[in-house]
Amino acid sequence: MAVDDADKKGRSVPDLEPLDFEAIGFKCGVEIHQRLATPKLFCSCPSVLREDKPDFTVRRELRAAAGETGEVDVAAKHESEKKEYYLYEGYYDTTCLVELDDEPPHSMNTDALGVVLQVCKMLDCRIVDEIQVMRKTVVNGSNTSGFQRTALVGMGGVLKTPDGPIGIPNIQIEEEAAKDVSKGVDKDGVNYVVFRLDRLGIPLIELGTSPDIKTPDQCRDVCERIGMVLRSTGKVARGIGTIRQDINISVSGGARIEIKGAQDLKMIPTWVEYEARRQLALIEVAKKTSSLTVNHNSKDVTEILKGTDCRFVRKAIEKGSVVLGARLPDFSGILGIETSPGKRIGSELSDYAKAKAGVGGLIHSDENLEKYNFSSEEIASLRSSLGIGEDDKADAFILVVDKAEKAEHAIMAAIDRANLLKGGVLKEVRKPNPDGTTSFMRPMPGAARMYPETDVPPIKPDLSGIELPELLEDKMSRYISEFGLAKDLARALTRSGQFALFEEAVRDFKNIKPAFIAETLVSIPKNIKRKYGVDPDRILDDDFREIFSRLDSGRLAKGSLEDIMLSLAKGEPVDYDIFVPLSDEELESAIKDLLKESEGLEFNVIINKVMGSLRGKAEGKKIIDMLKRLASSS
Repeated sequence: MAVDDADKKGRSVPDLEPLDFEAIGFKCGVEIHQRLATPKLFCSCPSVLREDKPDFTVRRELRAAAGETGEVDVAAKHESEKKEYYLYEGYYDTTCLVELDDEPPHSMNTDALGVVLQVCKMLDCRIVDEIQVMRKTVVNGSNTSGFQRTALVGMGGVLKTPDGPIGIPNIQIEEEAAKDVSKGVDKDGVNYVVFRLDRLGIPLIELGTSPDIKTPDQCRDVCERIGMVLRSTGKVARGIGTIRQDINISVSGGARIEIKGAQDLKMIPTWVEYEARRQLALIEVAKKTSSLTVNHNSKDVTEILKGTDCRFVRKAIEKGSVVLGARLPDFSGILGIETSPGKRIGSELSDYAKAKAGVGGLIHSDENLEKYNFSSEEIASLRSSLGIGEDDKADAFILVVDKAEKAEHAIMAAIDRANLLKGGVLKEVRKPNPDGTTSFMRPMPGAARMYPETDVPPIKPDLSGIELPELLEDKMSRYISEFGLAKDLARALTRSGQFALFEEAVRDFKNIKPAFIAETLVSIPKNIKRKYGVDPDRILDDDFREIFSRLDSGRLAKGSLEDIMLSLAKGEPVDYDIFVPLSDEELESAIKDLLKESEGLEFNVIINKVMGSLRGKAEGKKIIDMLKRLASSS
């Protein structure tokens, strides 16, 4: 089924019947993970992300350990079955032994905890009497220790929204995971993942809501409002990847599914709606498969496809891969049932094979096999080899192409998923895709992965000195009324996180209009990125203070700001003295000299010449007005 272009809200608009979310028993809640702008949580290393070449690499292999219940968590067990190892890259000056799990954690960062306590107060949470740090088993390689440290801080809060209150049952503080930078297969055919340790240990606030969200659009709005509350502290990190939304969804008769890392706000309604449709489809498929069972067996059908016109299969076989097939009795027509636009039941089997064995996917008989360039003779031979009769229209089959061990692991995983279809919707964690669909990542973790952290003592939270900040929406309204900022500029300023510097500059530099200060902080950096592709993050607060000080005292021309800030963004030194504005007399003399040099040229050419020569020496309007006056009198 074709999917049309997304509308302005980011919702895909396929030719689908609208869902009645109340009638289907739709439930939805979100978990927000926001990085904090403080040093790391359990050491004094800076929370700085690096792009330069690492100084060292460490290899680790992780295994799942039993949690406090004495059981191994199902999600941890799933990760351990991947049989891969991990390489960790670090830096001598910003990576310490805590991040390498070669030294116990230090005391919890009090600045980071203070931000979390502040958010708890903003959302009317009850603060726990004692903060107990726990270990959460994580063996996907994202933490060198095999667990993540997390601690409950607040409970029973509420987020006030235009559509009614949303419960906030818990707020935690925890450490960020390491970032995976690449994946590969070594010379022995073993998978590995490379992680960077610069991100590991950065403090996070984790905030979860009750399943009070009633529609996909409301889900997006709640995520946006929580983000506004967090940014109101002025102490959260900014930029892509610093905040992540995990969305929990279920329908009546389904199960809780977590969409992990739904970062794009405008896509949230689509991911949520498509997941609801997927669950409804799986509930119907469960009825069709309730009496079906697939045996765990496979057959090597490599010989049949050795000379196939299917290029990727032929090339894989030439490189030593095998093709394994399995018969799925009475599954014909089921694998092709659509679960969401662009996804089918066959995708459910394929996702399991990908996640559990690391293969690229699988081929199934409900697809149009001719698109793979398989001949009718090859298809007939495959069916016969897998025990499917020539006139048998009820049975389906699947194929996997990879190295023998991986292919066998993958096809068994796909058979597992086929047998699980009778159970309807499975509790699992899914990855959001750019087209609005999702893909299986791992089973839903449970309580078995939690156990106490013995290296960090309990903390008695201290609420003295924790003040409530002004909400960004209130701050925006105040900037409009108090400083006369346009609504769009006020919104951009508050969202940028530069509001503290703005208020400082307005207080200290009375000769500059507040609107011009806001434009300098928000609009010019944005223009630099758009026009030149240069990230303005290198422009520091002290650079802005220097610019405002010179503007305030008349030692800097306003027209020079883009040139100055472009140089700062590139990391280049700036000689502010060359941007000192010309006096009226100096400006008039310079324009007269340029007019003499330009005799006989068209006026538009003269304008370009004058503006290019005097760029940054005076305001553009002032130059044009004086040029017109002098040109008309000459």
